[in-house]
Amino acid sequence: MPFFRKHARSGQSRECAPNLGMLVPAVVLAVSMLATLGVAGVLSRTSSAAGHMQLAAAQSRAMTPGAVLADPPSVAAGSEGNLAVTLEASKTRFELSGQQIWGQSYNGSFTAPTIHAEPGQTVSITLRNRLNVATNLHFHGLHVSPSGDSDNPSLCIPPGATFTYRLAIPVDHPQGTYWYHSHAMSTECPKGDMNGMHGGHATTGMLGMAAPGNSNPAPFTPGDVENQISAGLSGALVIGDTRAGLPEPLQNVDIHTLVFKDIQTDSSGAVVQNTKSTSIDSNAATTRLVNGQLKPVLSMHPGETQFWRLVNAGADIFYKLQLDGYQFTVIAEDGTAYPQSAAAGELLLPPGKRFDVLVTAGPAGTTSLRTLAYSNGPQGDSYPDTALMDLKITGDGVPGTPTPAGFAISGALPDLSDAPLAQHRNIELSEDPSAPNFFINGRQFSMGTPTFDTPAKLGTVEEWTLTNTSGEDHPFHMHSNAFQVNAINGTPELSPHRQDTVIVPHAVNGTPGRVVIRQEFSDYPGTWMFHCHIAAHEDHGMMGYIQVNP
Repeated sequence: MPFFRKHARSGQSRECAPNLGMLVPAVVLAVSMLATLGVAGVLSRTSSAAGHMQLAAAQSRAMTPGAVLADPPSVAAGSEGNLAVTLEASKTRFELSGQQIWGQSYNGSFTAPTIHAEPGQTVSITLRNRLNVATNLHFHGLHVSPSGDSDNPSLCIPPGATFTYRLAIPVDHPQGTYWYHSHAMSTECPKGDMNGMHGGHATTGMLGMAAPGNSNPAPFTPGDVENQISAGLSGALVIGDTRAGLPEPLQNVDIHTLVFKDIQTDSSGAVVQNTKSTSIDSNAATTRLVNGQLKPVLSMHPGETQFWRLVNAGADIFYKLQLDGYQFTVIAEDGTAYPQSAAAGELLLPPGKRFDVLVTAGPAGTTSLRTLAYSNGPQGDSYPDTALMDLKITGDGVPGTPTPAGFAISGALPDLSDAPLAQHRNIELSEDPSAPNFFINGRQFSMGTPTFDTPAKLGTVEEWTLTNTSGEDHPFHMHSNAFQVNAINGTPELSPHRQDTVIVPHAVNGTPGRVVIRQEFSDYPGTWMFHCHIAAHEDHGMMGYIQVNP
């Protein structure tokens, strides 16, 4: 285990362990220490907001801001054909806004290629593992099978191996913005093939996890998701075109995909990783990038409306987005359409969250897309206000495309508010801040032990109550399914819609945060996983699963 303390808790100093010898809590020493310790050495030695801003600026000083925004590379198939994609996961030296940084990539890009597919297509994704550790893929938010060679998180691709995923996208799959990333639940694969798969170069289990049904699961082994996402292994995935459900004047507006990731580097110019001697600190200063660029510039004409896909594809940190002087017109969340559009001045994106929004430019001028100062709880992280992208409004005006409040959107999933309920279940999220260890219903994850003794049944709707007894927010993510949020801390949701990630608020004065969700179990029997999407929490045990039977 690394000797840095991850996610330091309330009342604790966010400093290195004493055996480092050089603890530097004062921001005034930061600049002089950069030369001798390197950026990452200084990053771990201060916790003040002012220190974050100064050190993040130092970390990005070798980068050049202000380039024209470049959308991520993309791959797609025509509406009549199926899609075949090859992703090579490998150690990579990136050039990020002029700075050379070592990390990991799919196909050489820090922001991985955006995969476009259509409802009804079969998508074949061949993953070649050129890393020195095990890896795999999760297709976050897709409603596809969680078994076999589909979106199966227990698959393990060892170093040097190749495996092909096959995703059968349903004809009626919601059209929207999803993403994919490493879901490596350990650094090594089991020596044997646990469930009898002999046709591929992968095993169906991860080290430290027992096969389903084993009454003696192996001891918990931390995962490697935080390392691999932080290093660069994530990208956007788009099904169909959300614009198709909008009023006709909005169906052809220009579209941009904005993938948000942050990066911390060490003195050698490599992305900080969890090792025996170093550790990622999600509360340390970090450089926030849009499509792998430092503060790029996006241009619009006065009166022009654009469609933006907003994707938090990072490992641990939150984004509280604001476009200065503007409101977002939100049309979809986590890939699923709202019944009608909603105006929002701010959008909170924990790790894994996506929003599809419309933005209409005003008069000529320049404004900023920023992430506002935000704390996710007294035991969690505090982030400074940071400009992410400049929006330059210039050139000739164009006829305004109307974006009235509350227009209807086709494609929204049915409201579950009055659905008959087959089961009520409780999920408690808790943690031991001294270890750190994270728990669901008092247990760390084991593939051999489902969270619930009673399986769910296909064709039914259940209500789950999620409680959080810790002092930091936990974004709860459900694989294979989008759920409907009924209430947060007793306040009912006013606009029923589906999402796959929801923030469960931290406890306040001993009262746990509480979220009530409803979800429909449809189409796919098998093992449906859920977890906190702060990757460090998932890696250290805050993950579980439910067995879904026909």
